[in-house]
Amino acid sequence: MNKFKSFLILLISFILQTSIFAKIDILGANINILIPATIALSQILPNKTGRIGGLVVGLFEDFLFSSLVGVRALSYYIIGVVSSGEFIKVSKDKQTGLIVCLIASVFNFLLVNGIYYIFGKSLNSITGYFGLEILVEAILNSAIYLVYYMLIKKIMYIPTYRI
Repeated sequence: MNKFKSFLILLISFILQTSIFAKIDILGANINILIPATIALSQILPNKTGRIGGLVVGLFEDFLFSSLVGVRALSYYIIGVVSSGEFIKVSKDKQTGLIVCLIASVFNFLLVNGIYYIFGKSLNSITGYFGLEILVEAILNSAIYLVYYMLIKKIMYIPTYRI
């Protein structure tokens, strides 16, 4: 049941990201709600759920909107692995999630645009976004993370009973 709920959360997040949040421009920055969704799922649910969900959503995003397939999928997968605490010991509380979300937003920008630069994207389009915009995006993604954290905690509640 949690896999189905996770799928629904990621599907709705993907639809919202591609239809609404990609068009919203706040101080030159666009919010990427898939990063906080991946981090929240990785922290709250078992290890594989967040990273596999990030991989699948990244592949969908790459197939639909990119000429180079696998770049965003790789980025979301790495973010899911790191935030789940599998390789690097990361606490699974809200404060750590905020910090991970800030770092992951900058990491996502650097990795995706670095790979695109290697495959021929101009450096002017990359450096035009690097500055205040990436900082605003990281802060907005962290604010969205808090919403996802509370939402997933409520939806994925599994009651435990004492016998």
